[in-house]
Amino acid sequence: MGGNEIVLLDGERVPEGQELSVGLALLDPPNIRGHQGALLYKGGGNRLRAKIISVSSRGFISSCGGLTQVLGKVLLETDFMRKFQLRIDKLPVEFELETDAGDFTIIIENHNAKANRVISVMTPFVEECYHIGVTPMEAAGVRVMKVGKVLVVDGDDLREVYPDVNLDQIDKATMKTLSTVQQSFLAAEFPGQVGGDFAVYDLNPAHGRNGRVIFPHNITAGHIEPSCGTGTVAVGIAVVESGKVSPDEGKLELAFESGGSSSAIGGPDVTELQLTVKDRRVTDARFSHSFVEIIATGEAWV
Repeated sequence: MGGNEIVLLDGERVPEGQELSVGLALLDPPNIRGHQGALLYKGGGNRLRAKIISVSSRGFISSCGGLTQVLGKVLLETDFMRKFQLRIDKLPVEFELETDAGDFTIIIENHNAKANRVISVMTPFVEECYHIGVTPMEAAGVRVMKVGKVLVVDGDDLREVYPDVNLDQIDKATMKTLSTVQQSFLAAEFPGQVGGDFAVYDLNPAHGRNGRVIFPHNITAGHIEPSCGTGTVAVGIAVVESGKVSPDEGKLELAFESGGSSSAIGGPDVTELQLTVKDRRVTDARFSHSFVEIIATGEAWV
């Protein structure tokens, strides 16, 4: 999804108790490699269950927006639907994905057995964010927003304190600044954690959309994602909570440039975000990414 790579695995073929070690072994070079991995299991009816692994945290995570986008395409265009005994009983196609954050609805708009567009209903992630806390704060002197587990930073606020920051071409000095801000945030909110969900946005886009995004989740390990579904939803929550954008009669549609390289904010792709807002609080979120592709299918041995 826009340069964010997800590896899907048949969880039934992974020995119990070895899910994390097997998943990380496949995500790490020189193997398949990827940003996140998901072990999938039958969930009964038109449902799947997932255990999700991130290379950034080196552990399980509760949800992944990129997974929901990729899964929609994989279910329709490969043999995964047959493998997990799922069925198409209405159009557009809908599936439920059980995660540690809750049940996500995946809506697949299809034509001629192709997934033209996948819509991910991210409400469980929104609820998780508010349960953990959505709070403005400071990190290394920069105004930031804590959105659940996600550190969200406005590029303008970053440049106000660090005027030499260059998000258009993230050089070593900018990486050091981003790392300083992230480590300050983690020390205050999640002590002992090395990396974490980190979203940087810019409301001064290059191509007339609402903004640009990039996700330097674990800078010290070189893990910077050009696209991230949960990160984009977190940005949506942050701009609503901070009053930087206002909904129209409780509805808000935002489009963010994404999916470029991991060294520059924005990109050629578009992440579309639809929010429902009540009393300046996001109650529902849906997103879709413009570029989702299947890179490879097959078997892997560990």
